[in-house]
Amino acid sequence: MNCLLTGSSGIVGSHIMFEWIYKALVEKTVNHLFVVIRNNKKPAKDRLLAILNDSSRPHFLNDFSMADCLSKITVIPSDLSNIKKQTLEKYNFSTVIHCAGSTSLQHTTDSKEKVQHQNFNVTKQLLTELPHNVKRFLYISTAYSFGIQKDKVTDTIANFKVQEFRNPYEKSKYESEKYVSETCAKKNIISQILRPSIICGRLIDAPFFETPKFDVFYAWAIFLNKYARKASSDFRIWIDQKSGLNIVPVDFVAKAVLHAFLQPNIKELNIVNPTQILHKNYVGDVLRYFKINAFNYVSERPENLNNFEQLYYKTIGVVFEKYISVPDLQFQSETILKFINQLNLSTNLGVHENFMKLIDFSVKKEFKSSYA
Repeated sequence: MNCLLTGSSGIVGSHIMFEWIYKALVEKTVNHLFVVIRNNKKPAKDRLLAILNDSSRPHFLNDFSMADCLSKITVIPSDLSNIKKQTLEKYNFSTVIHCAGSTSLQHTTDSKEKVQHQNFNVTKQLLTELPHNVKRFLYISTAYSFGIQKDKVTDTIANFKVQEFRNPYEKSKYESEKYVSETCAKKNIISQILRPSIICGRLIDAPFFETPKFDVFYAWAIFLNKYARKASSDFRIWIDQKSGLNIVPVDFVAKAVLHAFLQPNIKELNIVNPTQILHKNYVGDVLRYFKINAFNYVSERPENLNNFEQLYYKTIGVVFEKYISVPDLQFQSETILKFINQLNLSTNLGVHENFMKLIDFSVKKEFKSSYA
């Protein structure tokens, strides 16, 4: 049960590594993990040590020495974008968990090129250079690779017509999924497509609220923390009051990925929250937290914008407009709910009752990222 993991210095990848170590040392259901980490200002081995010593490391690893943890991890110091078969053939693994990629939601040309390269081109490079003994390939996509849909989606994306996306990121993930499925079929490799929704900090195992990077929806808090003081008059915020965000804790995502690793019969899995948190139930709390007390919910983009509204709608509002201002993507969650019940977790994964604690934690951490 040896495996190659990409993206181990990222949010999800690092937590997959944490869960792997536990399963290898305690449950003994997995064996050795090979992680691709490129050298930068620090050597790859030092970057791995920084991850394993980071504050977001789960407390359940405190029962083991660093030597214990490292006994189950081997670093492959390489840049994934140009990795070669000759390099990978030196290591004994038959399964790949491909987690590396970009989560940029911007619409800029630079962002479009970035997600196309990091999400599609790198995936293509990795599949091209896989050793012949690889028999299974797990691709970590996004629940939003379905794009914009009116009906509830299932775990099987082929049952839906996918053609309209909120941003280049979603499109790059959808195209990568298709490439993985088609290429693996040609190579006689079992493919598994796993799709986490929006990711927040840890809520299952201590330390709670931790995440190595405050990404995606945290960008809203970053914007307000920086600019809320400029809101001098009523702020009209455009939201769909019947819709919400589908948020899952990063440690839950990692557990679900390892669950799928141990269940090769799972071909596709949407790692989602059975209950989204409605915009009308959190937006006001967040605005008041940042001392914006004069605000109104509106059902369409307002005109005659005041100075703060101009700033909002030209920056962060553009990124989140199609996530909070229009009907949300709905998921049929029967499959993931079975796994939630296996773990004896609350149906909403603790997101609703802890949402403002997640925001407060990110502010107190000053949104600082780890894993340099």
